[in-house]
Amino acid sequence: NSKQPPPQEEQQSSSSTTTTSSTTPLIPKRLWNALCIQSNIQSDTTWGNISKKQIRSLSNSLTNLVVNMSGKGIFKEEFVTAGGISTKDVNMSTMSSKKMDGLYVCGEVLNVDGVTGGFNFMNCWSTGFMAGVGAATFVIGESL
Repeated sequence: NSKQPPPQEEQQSSSSTTTTSSTTPLIPKRLWNALCIQSNIQSDTTWGNISKKQIRSLSNSLTNLVVNMSGKGIFKEEFVTAGGISTKDVNMSTMSSKKMDGLYVCGEVLNVDGVTGGFNFMNCWSTGFMAGVGAATFVIGESL
């Protein structure tokens, strides 16, 4: 395990790197750039020249982001049909997590590919019912 440096040390070690070019795989680049703009950080600002006020603003943007939806696209790009928790990590008869006791998952939280519409609705309803029964059974301590 390699230790990650604290943010301040990371900032100092990459002081010549621009804020918009140093993204993480956890945040899409376009979202990161939008957060930087919202925090009044120019694209050519380096980590060495960023102010404490800008860092606080960026931190606030990251933790308090509000997204307003204004409609849907014409090609259904707003729908996600893949990604999420692997079904290998779930007991599919109870929808319980194999990694964390007491955690039950269902629907679009799961990595299940499907055509948007009927398939996904049925998947959500079925796994939701199973997760509900599984969670209730877990709470009262009975087995299915």
